[in-house]
This record gives sequence, C-alpha cells and structure tokens, in this order.
Amino acid sequence: MIPAPRSRHAPAPRPASSRGIAALFVRIAADRVRLLSLVEQGMISGANFLALLLLARGFDAATFGTFSFAWLSLLFVVNIQRSAVVVPFVIHTAEPGVLAAEAPAWRRLSLWTTGLSALGLATIAGALPAFGAPAWMSTAFVMAALFVVPSFTYEFRRRWLIQLDRFGATVAAAGLYTVLYVAGVLAAVQTHRLELAAAAFIAASGGAALLCAALAPRLPPPAQPPAFGTFLRNLAHFIGWSVASNLAYNGYGHLPPLILGALAGPGPVALFQAMRNFTQPLSTAATAVDNFDKPRAARALAAEGVAGLRRALSHTALAMAAMTLPYVVMLILAGDWLVNLVYGQRYGDPTATLAWFGAVHVTVLFVYPLETALFLLRRPDLLFRGRIASALVGIGLCLALVPVWGLGGAMAGIAAGIAVSGLAALFLLVREKPWTNP
Repeated sequence: MIPAPRSRHAPAPRPASSRGIAALFVRIAADRVRLLSLVEQGMISGANFLALLLLARGFDAATFGTFSFAWLSLLFVVNIQRSAVVVPFVIHTAEPGVLAAEAPAWRRLSLWTTGLSALGLATIAGALPAFGAPAWMSTAFVMAALFVVPSFTYEFRRRWLIQLDRFGATVAAAGLYTVLYVAGVLAAVQTHRLELAAAAFIAASGGAALLCAALAPRLPPPAQPPAFGTFLRNLAHFIGWSVASNLAYNGYGHLPPLILGALAGPGPVALFQAMRNFTQPLSTAATAVDNFDKPRAARALAAEGVAGLRRALSHTALAMAAMTLPYVVMLILAGDWLVNLVYGQRYGDPTATLAWFGAVHVTVLFVYPLETALFLLRRPDLLFRGRIASALVGIGLCLALVPVWGLGGAMAGIAAGIAVSGLAALFLLVREKPWTNP
C-alpha cells in the first residue's frame, strides 16, 4: 500500500533522538524524589556559588586564595568521610530495617571520623610553622579544621534523611543553609573580614545539621544494638579499601590545587577556585543524581542482580549527561564572556581554564558508572588498584608541570588522573567479573 501524502501543513515528525532526549527530561521532572533532590542540591550549590563569587569579588586575590585553600582542604578530607561513612552507610542500609537496627553504630562511626579529621587538620596547622611554611597556609588549615565538624555533621544528617526518603526535610535544611551562608558572606565582604566568611560557613552548616536532626523521624531503638567493635569488624574490609581508594583519588582529584598553592602561592589557587565556581551547576546535577540513584542502584542489585545494576547505572549515566552536557557546551563557548561580566579583568583570560574544567567533567561522565559499579559490588579493593596508579600519574604530572604551566599543570594532573582511573575500572570489571564471585 502506498502511504498517503503528508499534508504540507502537518508538522514534520521530530527525530527519534530528540524525542528520546525530551522523554528523558520528562521522566526526570516527573520523578518527585529526583526533583526534590535537584532542588536541594540546587539550593546548596547556588549558595556556594554566590558566596564564593562574592568573596572572589570582594577580597583581594591573596585573601580569597587563603579562603579557597581552606575550602579545598575541606574537600580533601570530605572524601575521607565519604569513603569511611557516607558510601558504606548508603550501601549497607539500603535494605528495610537495617538503618534502625544499626543506627547507634553509624552515628558513632560518623562522630569518630569527624573528630579525627578535624584533629588531623589542626595538627597540620600547628606543625607548619616549624617547617617554615607561610602564615597564610597555617591560617587556611585552621579554618579547614573548624569547617570539618559542622560540615561533616550536616552531610551525615542529610544522608540520614535521604535513606528515610525525607527529601522535603533536606530541602528545608538546604534553605536554611542558603540564607545563613549568603547573609554571613555579605557581612564579611562589607567589613572585609576573613574570619566572618569562615564563621558564615560554620553557622550555615551547623544550623542545617541541627535542622536535619530535628526533622528526622525517631527510629525505634534496636532490641540488640550492635557492639561497635563487631560492627567495625564486619565492615572493615569494605571501609578499609574504600578509604584507601578515596585517599588515592584525593591524589589526583583534590591534591593538585593544594600542590599548586604550595608551589605557586595563593594567587593561582584563587584563580582555580574562581573558575571552578562556574562549574557548580555540574556538581549540583551530579550530586543530586548520586543522592537518589546510588541507593536505587544498590536496591536494584539486591533485587535483580547484575542486570538490575547495569540498567540502573545506565539510566544514571544518561541522566547525568542530559542534565550537564548542555551547560558544558555553554561554558566553553560563552564562559569567557560570563566570567568577565562577573569578575571583570581581575582573573585574566579564563578560556583555557574553563576548557580544562569542561574536559574534566566529560571524563567524569565516563568514569562515574564504572567506579560506582565497583563500589556497589563491594569491591573497593579493585577500585583501589586503579586509583593508586591514577594518583601516581596525577601527582607526577602536577609536580612536573605546575612549575612550567602553573594552573594548567594542575588541571592536566586532575584530568589525566580521572581518565586513568576510569580506564583501570573498566579493565578490572572486564577481567575480574566481580559479580560472579560468591
């Protein structure tokens, strides 16, 4: 049968690819949990973006560089909390009833991790003068140590609410964080006092943590609370390798800007942070997806095995790409205009740095589902193997290239480390097939 001719007034059908992308966005928007998670992360990320933007505009490069070094030092130890507490917590309490049964032990583990991380940063701050380090670096480490307690507590408490599907409460806490942080930073900029900027972040994180605790539903006390020593022994293999792999990740993910500061001073660190601030929407989307998709992937693995895990992580990768790649393109094409609009000529030509950040994010899109699979299959030991090689590559490139390229050398170390880690994860998944292990 010959098809009837299409009316010349009828709209041409959309390509299948555009229909698929549109359907993906509809699914993202229609999912209440996803939407609330995006709103929450949008508020937190927006507050961080605005606060850092105000500080970058209101302080000179050396002062903003000191705050940025403290912020980046916090991010370094945040990964320790993530590997020792957050990721094990998300994976091991995914099944119903487990959180209530193990709640006291998880709270105690979070408390110990927080205290030891703060103590570690404070010890570094106290020891630096003996090695002739500049005063600004000691100040930055003191600030980072003060940041740890409220920041870690807020992250643990919001993850607690997420495990209980109380996403509305996390949005309320994010709203309080936004108001307190931005208001405090405005006061710091007006008075030009760095200590007020630090106090603003401490008050915002602490206030949000308290609200998360107040809004969390009471869990029934466990009939037989797990002995903390037994609890740790049961998780020792997972947590040990998880911490080791994340420390290796820090070698190429968070150490390069600290190497940059040590070798080149606070000015290049300020430039790094000022440009990195424009990637906040990418971090927002990625963290929001991680908030709800990692627990879902853990449940899919438990219910459907490796087929469910593969399907869940495929959806995660598509969602992350759909939500972030358009912004990456915009950042590369128009980022220099946007940066000049916000900062003027304070930080010079941003084009190359923004291109580096775009390349790093595209690499992360490839790496994220591969590394998450190793975590969810409870093989962080395999993840560590790839990441230790990646750390050697990233740190080696930074030490070799920062004296020559400055910030470009640090960015090359980050990008190369992430790429090597993803390739190693793919190789280990194919070779080891960890889903086949009993």
